Amino acid sequence: MGLTERKRASKVVDLHTAASMVQDAMILGLGGVHSHEAPAAFSRELIRRGVKNLTIVPNNASGYQTDILIGAGCVKTIYNSYCGLDYVGDAPNFRRFAESGRLNVFEFDEMGLLRGLKAAAAGVAFFPLPHGFLGVDVWKANPEFYQVIEDPFTKQKVVVCRPITPDIAVIHCAKCDEYGNGRELQVMEDILYQAAKKVILTTEEIVSLEDTQMHYKEVTILGKFIDAVVEVPYGCHPGQCSGKYIHDSEHLREYQIAARNDDSLKEYLDKYVYGAPTHERYLELIGHDRLLKLEPY
Repeated sequence: MGLTERKRASKVVDLHTAASMVQDAMILGLGGVHSHEAPAAFSRELIRRGVKNLTIVPNNASGYQTDILIGAGCVKTIYNSYCGLDYVGDAPNFRRFAESGRLNVFEFDEMGLLRGLKAAAAGVAFFPLPHGFLGVDVWKANPEFYQVIEDPFTKQKVVVCRPITPDIAVIHCAKCDEYGNGRELQVMEDILYQAAKKVILTTEEIVSLEDTQMHYKEVTILGKFIDAVVEVPYGCHPGQCSGKYIHDSEHLREYQIAARNDDSLKEYLDKYVYGAPTHERYLELIGHDRLLKLEPY
């Protein structure tokens, strides 16, 4: 059989099967910027499975998708440059768990975190940061990942960041085909998914390969890096998926209030996670009419 005749294998699985790829104590790369293009449905599925002791590596700034995992007791460590709920305000679980010592926090700036991922994607031993980085303090607070070395060419001191390699990365996009070729409209996940050992891609809509080929200029996620594809409509809710729907600010505020203490958070999880054993049931609780009101700008 020639190369042109070789049939591709579909990578489509259901949400439960994809979530079973994530095991206790793994390093999990969690996509999305703030709560944009965030795999929130995947986070809720991990909570249902009872996964523990995860290390979370966000794309750079993270939101609901990480905070709810922290509150549910799934996370031991986070590589953090920012964790919050966008214009709604703080991410209560992140703050409560960090302040109480229930969460290990490795402090990063966005550039250091992204360049650590880039070092892993490129297969290099470390990645240098701009010379002005010597003037900030974050590298002093996180010596496990930042080090100062001598530039062999200029003999000047330079801060470098070691590679960050997630065991699995989970990212979300608006459209992809069954082989994992994905199209993003705004948020770019090109570094996180290339740095990870395995990648799960959740998507609003699975389209045909012919559709991908017709819109090849929009493809930002290459199927050769993807291990599993999951179709999850409204998979970012209560966050935003560009071109599909905007944030559900009402639900984000409901979550934020609930996440301010353990008892009210338990009520939220009992209703929207444990009490909704599937993503479809979760969407039923949110309400079809409400979801349709979240039209993109």
